[in-house]
Amino acid sequence: MMQGFYMLALQRARRQRRIALTACAAALISAFLAARVWFAAPAMPAAASAEPYVALSENGQLVVLRGGEIVLRTAIDTRTLPQADREVLDEGIVLDDEVALARLLEDYGS
Repeated sequence: MMQGFYMLALQRARRQRRIALTACAAALISAFLAARVWFAAPAMPAAASAEPYVALSENGQLVVLRGGEIVLRTAIDTRTLPQADREVLDEGIVLDDEVALARLLEDYGS
């Protein structure tokens, strides 16, 4: 009878030890993953490293260049724009990102 209780106590101790080891392993893995995320280098936005867009007037049409190459030729007739806008477009408007480009196209397209 005494031997049965001893065996049950050993089984219970082993089970508790397994549970404790599993909990410690899970805590270590979680801490490792959290540290990896915490100390990771911040992601650089793609737009920050890319060349800016330049909108200008070419043959009476609004064109958009990036890196010296035409990336978009619009059907917007720059001759119908106000004089101040035409003068600015003749020099070229530098746009930092796609959001600024979309705003400009929306402004001049309407």
